[in-house]
Amino acid sequence: MVGVPGRSKGCHTCLKRRVKCDEARPSCKRCEKAGFTCGGYERKLEMRFHSFSNQTDSATLTKAVKKPPSFQSGFSDFYALRSSDQTPSTVPQELNLSAFRDNIQFSYLFSNFVWSTYGSPWLQMSAEGKVDALALEACRAFSLTIFGKHHHQPEIEVTGAVHYDKAVRALSFRLSNVGAPGSEDMIVPIMILLMHSSSIPDPQASAFHIQGLLKLIQICGPQRFTSPILRSAFESCRATLTTVALITKIRTFLELSEWLTEPWAEIGATNKSFQNQLVDILVYIPGFLQDQANLEQEPNKDLEHDLIRRIEFQIQQLFQWRWRWEETNRHAAWEIDPEQLPPETSPNYDRPVKNVMMFSSFSRAAEICLYDAVLLCLLGLLWTLAPPNEKTPSPCPPSSYPLYLPGDVSSLTEPAVEICRAFEYQLLHATNISDSVLFWLFPLGLASKVLEDDPIMMRWIRSMLEQSQATRNYGTGPSTVGFGFYKFPTVRRRKGPLSSLMRTGSHTGSIRHCSDDSSEGD
Repeated sequence: MVGVPGRSKGCHTCLKRRVKCDEARPSCKRCEKAGFTCGGYERKLEMRFHSFSNQTDSATLTKAVKKPPSFQSGFSDFYALRSSDQTPSTVPQELNLSAFRDNIQFSYLFSNFVWSTYGSPWLQMSAEGKVDALALEACRAFSLTIFGKHHHQPEIEVTGAVHYDKAVRALSFRLSNVGAPGSEDMIVPIMILLMHSSSIPDPQASAFHIQGLLKLIQICGPQRFTSPILRSAFESCRATLTTVALITKIRTFLELSEWLTEPWAEIGATNKSFQNQLVDILVYIPGFLQDQANLEQEPNKDLEHDLIRRIEFQIQQLFQWRWRWEETNRHAAWEIDPEQLPPETSPNYDRPVKNVMMFSSFSRAAEICLYDAVLLCLLGLLWTLAPPNEKTPSPCPPSSYPLYLPGDVSSLTEPAVEICRAFEYQLLHATNISDSVLFWLFPLGLASKVLEDDPIMMRWIRSMLEQSQATRNYGTGPSTVGFGFYKFPTVRRRKGPLSSLMRTGSHTGSIRHCSDDSSEGD
């Protein structure tokens, strides 16, 4: 620009991103390669007016509007207008608009129930500035990128990329001194950056963040994640790393005893949530898969018998969990005719099951989904290594109780269908949920692998996933709203007896009780 020294001739998008533009016409090739819309080269005449009155008051108010929004009272509060009788603010208009924009973008981010429940409560606290500046910067980058991408606003998306680059640079600097006091706090911004890169999607960046998480938590050790906020972030991190390990079939350090106890030292390991108790079992399965793969390459009967023994032990642990859950959550599930549901929670697609499964809470449905997912993994492994060679006993007689109990399952189909029914409840009741859900789509992904030969069941699964932008295309392609491209682990489908693994107990009322002699089906 003539007469203005140092003014770049680059396109608007490269200027915004603070990268060197190749100045190609009519559009910048660098923008095209990066997937951005080139903003062009036309310079607009900008007229800016400055007021120097009330500088002290303006500075005070400027500091106030930069305070991150609170999510305690719900998203509707962000849109509340000031009453007309309030004293007008002397804050410059652009600052008010900036704060309002942050509110809208954070609100949009948390309206996605997959992200908000997976990151509860550490993601919300990051947006409120209650973790640290780096977590807030990462959260701002995430919200800007998502908002700009989904609303086709390239300038906002580019601004998000700038904030993302700033957060990554700051994080890389801090990771160079990982292990120093306070290093454990980095788990939150790394988790947010991982969600960011996965949603674009950017596999290379996602792999970088996963490696950063592994390095961080291994060097820091389990004893440094005991505070409530860091423990909740570690629980989400553990779920993600376990999912990656299941897909890659590689054993992780998360199965070591100290990682199963020390992060919960302040509350006591026995006071873990039901979901985290299930993850304590799930973390062993990647190692089982790795051992199974090794046995396929180099068969060894002794090692095979040892692997079967370890799998059976974890199945026993899982069944014990199921009985504890039943004792704690009596009458937590029931069935209802879909016509009795209010219109906003009634399914509007074809269903192969007559009644809708209902739960006493969103968390109870999530727990049953995860229980069935762990059961599918363990049974798939067991029945692959030890195919049944005996006549299976008769199944338990039919009951009005809608959930399967240990002993009711004769194949992988039953828990797979139960996952679908519990997921349907979650999907129909996902509005304004603050519960933590460590695995939203992992259970349904396993169920779809079991049911993939049944076109009616697969049509039901696809119909449910299509009900929300947050779940659309999962397992079939890239999702533009969720965690990017999601690959489901494979379950080998066999069925067989469970009589030697059953742990019976004393249960009354509507709870079915099956003896060891009638614990499995056809």
